[in-house]
Amino acid sequence: MKRDLKPRSITALVTGIAIILAFGLVFVLPERLYSPPWGMLPPEIAILFQIKVFITTLNFLLLLTLTAIYITLYRDLPNKYTRSLLLLSLTLLLYAFTSNPVVQVVFGFSPRPDIGVFGFLPDLFIGIAIVVLLYQSQT
Repeated sequence: MKRDLKPRSITALVTGIAIILAFGLVFVLPERLYSPPWGMLPPEIAILFQIKVFITTLNFLLLLTLTAIYITLYRDLPNKYTRSLLLLSLTLLLYAFTSNPVVQVVFGFSPRPDIGVFGFLPDLFIGIAIVVLLYQSQT
């Protein structure tokens, strides 16, 4: 009994799983892993850092899925267009990985002091574009 899911359902399912995993990571990690070393953050700033960690982790997880889809597509149809899609997704994957404050701290750097909505708003827009690409790759 094979069940075929529609592209919208697959995109929603993958996005939902990535949201749950990203929320889990934000709540499991101690705050000291993504806060600056100079001490405790005010609650407003700590929330902004948590939002940044959530969005960049979500983008990373979605891009892992998108990269896997493009690898499969490239194996089935190796041409310049699919190679470009694969390169684009790998580049965005590296961007999402390196812009995550947790990764910056793990590699010995203090997180960037992007305070305010504009610290994570560009990542939110990239996340929307990733979901659109994920949907388009299913059709």
